[in-house]
Amino acid sequence: MKKTVNAGSEFCLAMAHYLESLMAKRDLTGAVRYYESNRSIIDSADDLSAGSILRSAAEAYASLSDHKTALRLVRVAQSRLAEAGDTTILADTFITLGNILRNMGELKEAEKAFRDAESIYRRNDGIEGQSRALNLLAGLFFRQNDFKNALSVLMDAIEIARKLNDNKKLAFMLGNIGRIYTFTGNFAEAKKRLRLNIDLSTGLDDVLEVSRACLSLGYVHIQEGDYSQAEIILNQAHRHITETGDDRDEVIYFTYMGELNYRQRRYQQSQTNLEQALRLAKKVAPGTTLVATAQRHLAELFVRTGNLRLARRQVNLAMPVLKDADSVVEVGALWKINGILADANSRHSEAEIAFCKALDILDGSGVRFETADALLAAGCSKSFDSRKRLTYLFRAEEFYVSNGMDLKLEEISKLINSAEVSLGSPADRHTERQPETSEKTDYLTLCPEILRYKKQIPLIGGSDIPVLLTGETGVGKDHLARYFHTMVRPEGPFQAINCASLPDTLLESELFGFNKGAFTGATDDKPGLFVAANNGVLFLDEIGDLPLLLQSKLLRVLDNRKVMPLGTTKEVDLDVKLLAATNRRLEEMVESGTFRRDLYFRLGGITFHLPPLRERKEDIPLLLRHFMLNHKMLAKGEEIPPELVHQFVQYDWPGNIRELANKVKRLYIMAQLVADGDLVELSRTIFIQEAPPIKNSLFGRVEEFERKLLMEALLATHGNKSEAAKILGIHESTIRTKMKRLAINIDAYH
Repeated sequence: MKKTVNAGSEFCLAMAHYLESLMAKRDLTGAVRYYESNRSIIDSADDLSAGSILRSAAEAYASLSDHKTALRLVRVAQSRLAEAGDTTILADTFITLGNILRNMGELKEAEKAFRDAESIYRRNDGIEGQSRALNLLAGLFFRQNDFKNALSVLMDAIEIARKLNDNKKLAFMLGNIGRIYTFTGNFAEAKKRLRLNIDLSTGLDDVLEVSRACLSLGYVHIQEGDYSQAEIILNQAHRHITETGDDRDEVIYFTYMGELNYRQRRYQQSQTNLEQALRLAKKVAPGTTLVATAQRHLAELFVRTGNLRLARRQVNLAMPVLKDADSVVEVGALWKINGILADANSRHSEAEIAFCKALDILDGSGVRFETADALLAAGCSKSFDSRKRLTYLFRAEEFYVSNGMDLKLEEISKLINSAEVSLGSPADRHTERQPETSEKTDYLTLCPEILRYKKQIPLIGGSDIPVLLTGETGVGKDHLARYFHTMVRPEGPFQAINCASLPDTLLESELFGFNKGAFTGATDDKPGLFVAANNGVLFLDEIGDLPLLLQSKLLRVLDNRKVMPLGTTKEVDLDVKLLAATNRRLEEMVESGTFRRDLYFRLGGITFHLPPLRERKEDIPLLLRHFMLNHKMLAKGEEIPPELVHQFVQYDWPGNIRELANKVKRLYIMAQLVADGDLVELSRTIFIQEAPPIKNSLFGRVEEFERKLLMEALLATHGNKSEAAKILGIHESTIRTKMKRLAINIDAYH
């Protein structure tokens, strides 16, 4: 009898190994057939062998989407293996169980299974299995947009990968950490982790992981508005994707390129990219989120090109698929598009509902850049009054300032100005205040370095050497260019263009001009900005974003002092003083091949670097006074309250002068919304969120931002919770819940 049992046990062990080999070859049907033909033997097998067989069979059924059978088998395997003791095979079975439960949507049960697996691996010193369990657990949290827990788990997994000295695992986890930072809007940390991933994976010759990390890094550059760098990285990714032949990654590449191109207003190229993505997605993964995501971006494109009917069709196709997949962020983005479409058709009630639904979904997702885009769209909507639009715009502005997103900040500043005008002039409320006049053409500063530049301007003005202005976003490079014009060529024209704001073809015609008939649609002559600026000053902002082809043409114009508009052979003589500006490191771009070396040296003959505002705090009271006077917030000879000056000086101003101007603008709006509001008290609410953050306290900062928004709305409505809820577009019950959670006592501010 004993001999028979041993023979049976040996057969079961062989059976377990054979099933594992079938699974390794992905012969799923063969594995199921083999299990079914031998299942009667399993009852007499020992617990260890039976458990291994049942676990492999469960994995086969799960891979064939028969989750019900898979769950039943893995539960039996779990029971049999538990009898055999606390083994790593039992931990492997919990991993299988977690995967099945996750695919069935039982996420809490899946979390428990992965935690049980991690615990067993840890007790058995199975650190490789422990690493695998933590990765799966992090993926589960990521799927639920629980980025805080996902990040915490991955940090534990990173330490294990370092103990294992496993650079492949380490690279993979760094990539996932980078993706989490992307979604939470911390682009600097995201890029840091993804570049480490690329470096490690390149050293390992892991082409697949390099391509995916490059895709993720390119996506970060798209979201932060660095479009030229995004294109370089995405094309690098595509070269690797071509090598690996991964169709899914190619779909993602074309989808990202479609988004990149419509954000740069290259609409025809965007449509080509997105239609390529859609065709390939339907071939490799029909009916999945891969298809629906391409459709969502086609809807975004059609909204931008005014084809609302096609946009609506793409939304209707994508919405059910993304809802079924619980793709929260994509669903929120589709509701935003619904709001834009309803607004365009003057269905204001429907638009308001759609925008509020989008913001509720996206706020809950924690994906800050999508939330900011939805806030911007709501801030542009005709369906909300000026106060609500300003609330949305200020919230979006905070995100764009924190990430130095120049183009978005320019756009949102104009929108805030427009909404501000619609609230009416404060003159009726403050008729006793007469504003002082300020020198509009001056560059206000007490900084010795900038004062030295100002003294040099008259001397430089007589030469034909270009001037390069460098410095962070918002330090006032454009304003210094205007000051330069008034000092050097006040009688001549001043022309300016942002090189990052236009697609390549349009930028070329704007700069160099064209003659009638030069191309289809050229119905009139266009002189171009060089000719328009003749005998004056031309300012090229964001010169680092000038495409390489146009860099070459610009260099020829600077060398020859002549320009030849498209469609003619006749050159126009130029007498133009050129100023260029950038917040990028051109020397690094030269080394990477994205900026011409000869143009860099041509432009950099005279360089003025403007220090950030945090390094010249002596300018803050001066600028604060200037902007308050512009808004008629001070009477002639009136002093700024010392506490207000203190609050502004204490802050570090990551957005520099532009952010300071917008903070004053916000203070001005709030002063109008709150009758007889004290400026010092009101200013406290705009600086609540900006206290120096505790390390890794992203979610604490989100809470502080929530507190600030609630305080602004409650102050604006004199503590009326119902009216505050309307301003914020949420339910009154939500206001009360958040006030209780955040310990807000509005009475203390009255």
